[in-house]
Amino acid sequence: MYFVVIMAFALVLSEGMPPDRLNLLRDYPVAGPAIVLVLYVLAVTIAAAHGRRKTLRHLDGTHDGHENAIDALTDTYHTILWIIAVGLCALVVFTPWASLVRVGWRLKHIPVLPDLLILAPFFIAVTIAWSILYVAELRIKQAAMRLDPDAKPPAESPTGELRAGPDATLASYLLDKFRHQILIVAAPLVIIVFAKYFTSTYKPQLTRTFHLDWIADSILGIVSVFVLLISPVILRYVWSTTPLPPGPLRERFELTCKRIGLRYREILLWKTHGLAVNAAVMGFVPQLRYILVSDALLTTMTDEEIEAVFGHEAGHVQHWHLHFFGLFALVAMYAAGGVITVLARTQWVSDPALWNLIALIVLMACWLFGFGWISRKFERQADLYAIRCITPDMKHCTERCLVHGTTVAASSGLKTQDSGLGTQVSGLCNSACSLFGRTLLKIADMNGIPHYAPSWRHGSIDSRCKLIERFAHDPAALARYDRALWWIKFILVAFSVVGTIVAAWLYYPSIAEALWGPPRRFR
Repeated sequence: MYFVVIMAFALVLSEGMPPDRLNLLRDYPVAGPAIVLVLYVLAVTIAAAHGRRKTLRHLDGTHDGHENAIDALTDTYHTILWIIAVGLCALVVFTPWASLVRVGWRLKHIPVLPDLLILAPFFIAVTIAWSILYVAELRIKQAAMRLDPDAKPPAESPTGELRAGPDATLASYLLDKFRHQILIVAAPLVIIVFAKYFTSTYKPQLTRTFHLDWIADSILGIVSVFVLLISPVILRYVWSTTPLPPGPLRERFELTCKRIGLRYREILLWKTHGLAVNAAVMGFVPQLRYILVSDALLTTMTDEEIEAVFGHEAGHVQHWHLHFFGLFALVAMYAAGGVITVLARTQWVSDPALWNLIALIVLMACWLFGFGWISRKFERQADLYAIRCITPDMKHCTERCLVHGTTVAASSGLKTQDSGLGTQVSGLCNSACSLFGRTLLKIADMNGIPHYAPSWRHGSIDSRCKLIERFAHDPAALARYDRALWWIKFILVAFSVVGTIVAAWLYYPSIAEALWGPPRRFR
């Protein structure tokens, strides 16, 4: 869903939509978009209704039925995401919908509102899909709690009916869905859309003042970086969070952070009405860094499992994953900007709107394939960090463990490493691997995620567990994986530096002219 939301806002931020050559329904400025919109919403409704019926049919109180229901619901969500993404692209790129909203409805000079109205079909389609699938998703989570012998009993309604949480109504469910799947991306992007309106509106004045054609884009870039830095504070209030209350669990988190050298502003309890078993970390700098643990995570997992999840989130911070994601965003922006520069200088395509669309396609391809691949690698690195993080707390382990089995460790010739986690051999503890693997599988079951289901950002649970199992018995493969991750980060830094140098070289003449005037010619 995150990628679809990014794509949706990228469409409204692209100027000149729809391009003249692709505006297939220009002769029907009202009827054309209306027909596409109706078909768009209808397709989502039919797919969601069919998926709900198929999912509920599998829920028969057995483990096999529960797994089949999860598979059906996952397939339904994938289908709906494709329909939503393709339908929105068709509506904005191939019909005069965007120009109808901005020009036809005379909203062009109002900030943000026309952009949100252009995305209204997307929001409507998502709301309809979630409303239809609400019952199916809720019953899957209830079934998971019934089938898990270690789960704490869920709350009950006055009629005695099992519920996923004390406030698991349709309204709270939809609110949580919007908060966690749309607003997490949309809230910062709305600010950027607002800034884009002013930089576009006052671009002539800015150009005359600074004598730079690209000053408006530069200001927008600076605003975007600022929004990225303060987004953790925004999301803290967009989501429903409160500081984690004092107690043994918070003390354990604080001791872990102190032991590994993790600095943060606050540890937050993430209120999801018992619907999401999850944790997260956000913030580039310690002063604006928040660590979140959901209510369902605390009520369904043991303390050891919670600490394993906490260690995974700490791994993202300790390995600077957020910062490298920022570098990736910079590289992707350079790639898209480079496409526009080449098209503008070569005039292979004469329509600037098509330049923007081609650059958008390049940008989305970078995010879909490049970011997804890097994110999956980083997730596995965070998994490995979590295993190393919980290893010092392993009181009992097998003799064959490469960390605690001293005879095996010595005969394997493993090196020791000294870090914030203490002095350890470079292998992985068997017991810690087993604990973390069980935790991953349990979280997947509680969230209704098939173990084999692929994920854009995280990869499948099965693949992560198999990789951990492999590394636990093959320290050489683990060392190679660590080196590969080092090279990924090095390449990101190198591309960022090269892109910055190229951009400076391209724009230096205009900067020099703005600062010192036109170059003098000597006779």
